[in-house]
This record gives sequence, structure tokens and C-alpha cells, in this order.
Amino acid sequence: METTDNTLKEMQQQMQLLKDKLDKQTIVNDQMMRKAYAGGIKDLRSNYSVKTIAAVAAMLGCPSFYNVGCSLTFVIFSELIMLIALGISIYTNTLIPKMDDDLLSAAGKLTQFKKINAEWLKYGILVLVLWLGWLVVELFSGEVTTIGIYAMIVGIVLGLTIGMTLGLKVRRNIKKGIDELLGQIKDMQNM
Repeated sequence: METTDNTLKEMQQQMQLLKDKLDKQTIVNDQMMRKAYAGGIKDLRSNYSVKTIAAVAAMLGCPSFYNVGCSLTFVIFSELIMLIALGISIYTNTLIPKMDDDLLSAAGKLTQFKKINAEWLKYGILVLVLWLGWLVVELFSGEVTTIGIYAMIVGIVLGLTIGMTLGLKVRRNIKKGIDELLGQIKDMQNM
């Protein structure tokens, strides 16, 4: 009878030891997942910072339209568009979750961030088309000098080419980052 009690105690000790090891393994796995999650968040923030910097740079460049003969109304409209873009960029940047957020809250914020990012592209393209149309009218209304027209066309073509190339790359990186983070959160929730 005493042998059975000793065997039972040994089994209980072994079970407790195994349970302690599994708990430590879970903590290590959770820490590794959170470290990967933190890296993804950092990448997402840096990619989104590029959009914010681009909006600020565009705001600083808008007054040059007035210097070549575009109307003050067009310059103010251009500045307003860039201000709205900057505001949306800053707002959506606040939706990127922090490391101390619980997983469900982080997933909700990332999903909202992804949705706003997708919606903003639709409206951004529409506004860009309207802005370019107005710019063409401004350039050929007769108040802009011929040299100004050529300079503006070259600048706009270069700016749009570089901006769209970088913008699409940043957008792809942001989308990829969000999808990876949501996948990591799902993996952490399944642990």
C-alpha cells in the first residue's frame, strides 16, 4: 500500500514538473510571438510615416503653383486637399495598436485601419482626377506663362510617376504588414 502511495506521489510530482515546463514553453512562445508582432507594428508605423511625410512635402510645394500663375483659389484648394490627407494619415496612424493592447482590441484596430486605408484610396483617386482636371484648366487658361506650363507639366509628370510608384509600394507594404499582423494575432489567440 505504501509503494502505491509513493508511486502516486512520484507521478503527481512528475505531472507538476511537466506542467511547469509546458507553462514556461507557452510563456516563451508568447514572448516570441509578441516580439514578432512588435516588429510588424514598427514596420507598419514606418511605412505609414512615409505617407505623412509625403503629405507634408506636398503641402509645402503647393504655393509654387501660385508663383507660375495659377489662381489663389486653386492653391488654397490644393493646400486643403493636402491638409485633409495629412489629417487622415495622422488619424489612421493612431489606429495602429500598441503592444499593450489586448489581442481582440488590436485585431479590431488593425481591421479598422485596413478598411480606412482601402476607402481612402478610392476617394484619393477621385480627388486626384478632379485636381488634375482643374490644373489643366489653370495651365491653359492663359495666365500661366509658356515656360511655366512646360515646367509644371514636367514637374507634375515626374511627381506623379515617382509619387505613384512609391505610393503603391508603400501601400503594398502596409497591406502586407496588416495581413501578417492579423495572422500573428490569430496565431496568438489560438495558443
